[in-house]
Amino acid sequence: MKTFKDTHGKDFFEKFTSATNRSRGQTEELFLLVDGDFDKLVELEEKLKNNFVFWVPGDKESVDHVLAMDNSLKVLDLKEFK
Repeated sequence: MKTFKDTHGKDFFEKFTSATNRSRGQTEELFLLVDGDFDKLVELEEKLKNNFVFWVPGDKESVDHVLAMDNSLKVLDLKEFK
């Protein structure tokens, strides 16, 4: 599977990691956990930040748990990437 950076380009990758305040390595890891689905990655990032989750999911089960969370708080809105 291609990496996030390979799929979307270096500039876009840098812009996204800056917006999420996430390291490049963690972003790549999360991208792989959502099977390369960028829309799902955006949703995951929003839910992590908006629910004040301070840990990074390490497996698909944890990703599914976070994706099932409410997203009513709008601490982070990544509308520019939707």
